[in-house]
Amino acid sequence: MATQKTTIDSTIVHDSVRMADGRSTAQVAALFLTMTGWGWTAGNFVQPANTSWGAVADIIHVIPLAILLPLSLRYIAAGAAGTLAWGARSGITALAAYGIIGCTVMVVLGLTNPDPNSVGVHTFEDWMPAIVLYAGTLLWLATLLLGRGRARK
Repeated sequence: MATQKTTIDSTIVHDSVRMADGRSTAQVAALFLTMTGWGWTAGNFVQPANTSWGAVADIIHVIPLAILLPLSLRYIAAGAAGTLAWGARSGITALAAYGIIGCTVMVVLGLTNPDPNSVGVHTFEDWMPAIVLYAGTLLWLATLLLGRGRARK
């Protein structure tokens, strides 16, 4: 694991940590934010289980988190071992795209229908998990794009 170090008053501060194959702390932060966003979304938008739609809606919100957790563990473990995990990286990227599309649809639905009981992002409590999920997924995609640009130089 290679690090860039800055010494300030005899204290070593790590500016950024890069693992052997180029993973960064920003990617790990993106994974944590995305997991938090999916978990928060699943808890915030829980539907009553006494209807058939309620169970389906809950599953739609939980499955991405259930898929993201093992992919993230595989990706981080591969970085620690200095190997590539293209499958995990691709899966995380697909979930990031799904999260961006899903959040965008919910934001549009919330903006076009002012009824607070309708589907979509309406209140502060609805916006916070959407913002966290957006932050994680966009940070993930940004680290991939920035990493690709650095690799070309």
